[in-house]
Amino acid sequence: MLTVRGIITLLVLVILFALAVVWISKHGGWKDQGCGGNCASCHQRCENPKPGPKQN
Repeated sequence: MLTVRGIITLLVLVILFALAVVWISKHGGWKDQGCGGNCASCHQRCENPKPGPKQN
């Protein structure tokens, strides 16, 4: 049986995990392919890519 202390601890852990997932998704995601919650910025980068360094 869970005590009040156990329930509070569990809630704190769930909230911290949720915040960590949100933070990771806002900062590029796990594979660094996220748009940080700004989809317009991602679309703009795809439509107008910056030219890369020239290879000789």
